[in-house]
Amino acid sequence: MKKFSFIFTVLLLLASCSKGYKVTVTMPDDSNNGETAFLTNYDTGDTIATATVENQMCTFEGDAAGGFFARLYVGGNPYGFIVEPGEVKLNIAEGTAVSPLNDKIAAWSKEMQTIADDSTLTEQENDARYAEGLKKLYEGNKDNAIGPWAFCNYLMYKDFSESEIDALVKEAPAEYAHLKRVAKAKNAAHQLTITAEGQKFTDFEVKAEDGAMQKLSDYVGKGKVVVVDFWASWCPPCRAEIPKLQALKQKYGDKFDVLGIAVWDTPEDTRKAIQELNITWPVIVGTHKLTEPTDLYGIKAIPHIIVFGPDGTILSRGLTGDALAAKLAEALK
Repeated sequence: MKKFSFIFTVLLLLASCSKGYKVTVTMPDDSNNGETAFLTNYDTGDTIATATVENQMCTFEGDAAGGFFARLYVGGNPYGFIVEPGEVKLNIAEGTAVSPLNDKIAAWSKEMQTIADDSTLTEQENDARYAEGLKKLYEGNKDNAIGPWAFCNYLMYKDFSESEIDALVKEAPAEYAHLKRVAKAKNAAHQLTITAEGQKFTDFEVKAEDGAMQKLSDYVGKGKVVVVDFWASWCPPCRAEIPKLQALKQKYGDKFDVLGIAVWDTPEDTRKAIQELNITWPVIVGTHKLTEPTDLYGIKAIPHIIVFGPDGTILSRGLTGDALAAKLAEALK
């Protein structure tokens, strides 16, 4: 099951009246003293307020109305949580956000983690229970800031079609239709359709730090099976998949190629991980945290591995471990 740690991210203001909030942020040490912290609306990306970190703390005050999901940026790192009327205490070192709605989400998160840790469940059962948990969380919190977060994550977690998403949005509170996260879910559904198994590859181009342009078509559609791994250095499942790919490469040698696509990661961290993991195949690395390749292929979680046939036709997507090994053996017959 996909596991999530929750101090959370933002989506939207839900409000009927204006009520004040006070957010007190405690830093783990004094390394951020003097830096500017940004409180942002995740759904729009707008900066709501700024504050200077002093003595390992900073404070934000304003109108929370019905509450909203927010993302705090400090020192280049994001921390998500709910801002709601009254006092909210965010402790970055402990990874906790304390307030009624944040407490409610933390309890739900703990329940979901218990399911994730249940070794008697299959991955499919874990996924189904987590999706159902998101649905129930949304249905029970339509009148507060938890609702839109749970709704949008439900849309992104399951592989809904565009028409299915339209039907769900029609049944949701009217304001949800304007969320950028809903539009993103619909776009992902569309891209999944046009990059499904049996479709020819969709090309993309990424500028490297040295100015060179890197294209997917430089590697795919050249007459050989290519396994393309969308990954990030900070992602434990991604790192765990690398030795399995190395074992497959050792088994089959030059019968197929591997290409890495570093996404949602800094170039510096990617290069470090390439060394640590002894990755010998080419890796497309951009000049920033790449999102374009995953948006183009409707990828919502990593690692995500796509197997392309010799002519660039998509043979499979989303397989890992033994399932990937079996698919590759079939493709190389």
